[in-house]
Amino acid sequence: MRKGIVGIISFFLLIIIMIVIVICFKTDSTIKNDEKIQIVATLFPQYDFAKQIVGDKADVKLLLNSGVEAHNYEPTAKDMIAILNNSDMFLYNGIDLEPWTKNIVAELKEQNCNIINVSDSIDLIKLEEFEEKNINSEIKLEDHSEIHNENNNHDEEIYDEHIWMNPNNSIIMIDNILNAICEIDSKNEKYYKENAEKYKSEILNIDKEIRTIVNSSTQKEIAVGGEFAYAYLVDAYDLKFVSVYMNCGEGEDPSISKVKSVIDYINKYSMPVVYYEELSEGTIAKMIAEETQAKPLVLYSVHNGDTEKDTYISLMKKNVEALKEGLK
Repeated sequence: MRKGIVGIISFFLLIIIMIVIVICFKTDSTIKNDEKIQIVATLFPQYDFAKQIVGDKADVKLLLNSGVEAHNYEPTAKDMIAILNNSDMFLYNGIDLEPWTKNIVAELKEQNCNIINVSDSIDLIKLEEFEEKNINSEIKLEDHSEIHNENNNHDEEIYDEHIWMNPNNSIIMIDNILNAICEIDSKNEKYYKENAEKYKSEILNIDKEIRTIVNSSTQKEIAVGGEFAYAYLVDAYDLKFVSVYMNCGEGEDPSISKVKSVIDYINKYSMPVVYYEELSEGTIAKMIAEETQAKPLVLYSVHNGDTEKDTYISLMKKNVEALKEGLK
């Protein structure tokens, strides 16, 4: 009887020891996982660049999930808590390009978080100057100054934020991210640099492909039937364009008379494609296509992406194919 009791006690002690071992193992795994750098990126391009650099040696989170409109985004209390509690590094385009990050950056500075402005050393395009430079005398002009003044301080410059649409700017963004990561995790510096160089070489190949398309084409102009997020793209490759909008998110639909002037222009110059942005239904572009011989096609702004399947490279390769059709 006594041996039986001893046996039962021994059995339960064994179970308790096993439970303690499992708990300790799980705790140890959590600690190891927590030791990874925690990176939060505002938009898809910097998310993808960071992901490609760090591989499995850091955790990268995208603040704006796939499908979320970035232009009017305001972080929720949940977003703020997640960023403040779990960030070793915060990647953003800079307050000039993402004014909504101002409060986040102020809070993170108090916590000594590594705040990286990925647009550092990039020449930003001022929208007002861009619009003046690219006025097309054949397209009806519309005055959006009231909208700009309502949404922005009159003394503040308004910039196009889609800096990554020039592949060479993406190289600068990657270098900015790489340098910051290597500073806080120097032991993996070689690994990070090798990953960065590999991805930069792929981006430079994209740049070469686009230049080859532009240089070999007699058509040096694109038509856009939606919000215009391509200032850095047309500027990089010295392209002309015709568009129902002059920038992305102007705040109201273009007038019928302006759309008609774009339709007339496309018909006059036999333009083969009219582009529109991803995440858009392309309503105006498709309407223009019905009145012309132009084919409606998506030209990715790469503002957003599916983190499960998209990369900057995969989306820009789609743009290469779209430009082949538009610059025939």
